[in-house]
Amino acid sequence: MNIYRADIEYCNYLHYYEPKIPYVENEKENRPFVGTLLCVNGKNFFAPLTSPKAKHLTMKNTQDFLKIDGGRLGGINLNNMMPIPKRYLSVIEIKRIKDAKYKKMLCMQIEWIEKNKLRINNRAKNLYYLVNEKKATEKLIQRCCNFKLLEQKCQELMEQNNIMEEEILYGF
Repeated sequence: MNIYRADIEYCNYLHYYEPKIPYVENEKENRPFVGTLLCVNGKNFFAPLTSPKAKHLTMKNTQDFLKIDGGRLGGINLNNMMPIPKRYLSVIEIKRIKDAKYKKMLCMQIEWIEKNKLRINNRAKNLYYLVNEKKATEKLIQRCCNFKLLEQKCQELMEQNNIMEEEILYGF
């Protein structure tokens, strides 16, 4: 199991069409836009992770947000998941991280994600279905990215750049 960094230019490209994609242009170098990779609708989807915050301890898991280890290790923002070609991903090399506290947190997140990968992927697939089929509440739909639009823009970018059909990097 790996944690990935999403390419800033790719994220900004999608942000232009879907403002819910976080704008990451000015993120700190040692705290990159990181996430886990899921297989949704036969495509690689990047689901961003969030660092632990006090509010995560009291929040509930929802259809679009999954707490990692009860919130002690942050969460997975399924509402902001996005399709991503493998060329716009880079594996975070844990051994190269100098910040010991951050390194330990990432290792613990990876361990929890690995143990819960089926649950995470099922939650992501269910969310994708509910949002795209308009079977979710309006409030949930508003919190989520427009997954179909993002898939369309991803496909257009792949065609413009002669990127062949993507290999699924991490499927369940």
